[in-house]
Amino acid sequence: MLTQDAARWMLLLHTIVGVAAVGAATHLVLWLRKYLNGQSGKRRAVVRFAWLVLALQLAAFIAGNVMYPTYKVEVRAAYLENAAGVTAEEAVRAKELERVAAREGTHAGEPTATGAMVRRAAQAARWFDVKEHWIALGIFVSGALIVILWVWDPKRDGSVISPIVMTLAVIVAGTVWLGAIVGVLTASWRAV
Repeated sequence: MLTQDAARWMLLLHTIVGVAAVGAATHLVLWLRKYLNGQSGKRRAVVRFAWLVLALQLAAFIAGNVMYPTYKVEVRAAYLENAAGVTAEEAVRAKELERVAAREGTHAGEPTATGAMVRRAAQAARWFDVKEHWIALGIFVSGALIVILWVWDPKRDGSVISPIVMTLAVIVAGTVWLGAIVGVLTASWRAV
């Protein structure tokens, strides 16, 4: 398990590599759009970009797995799946909001219902698990896309499978985007 500081730096690295993977996967989809129109002039660049996407996916996956034991203990078990931890933190938060409201002469607002907070925390943990499965699927599809792009040359073989190649690229980009969105939402809820 990583120290808190090491886990935070790993989370930062994971985030940076994840953002790069989102950009690269989106860029790959945009480049492959031309294949649907029968244009395939930059085949070598497309293959290189597909390798870059896979490398970034794997790097983000590895960084996430290095950080996972710390997340599992410090965030998930200690907070997201711990109803007492969620309610205790919500009580501290509500008390602090009341203190600030009293100092500023404003209204603190109504506290969130405890049951709703506990359900949202448990839901964040479940979405995190869903994200991990989709990311693994995206890595597998990314590998399959590389194999197809490596073997298939649209100039030589025709563009019959262009829609399949484009669909695989969209799946890869979609899984990376889903992972990024759920990761950011989970980290904004509670991070290491």
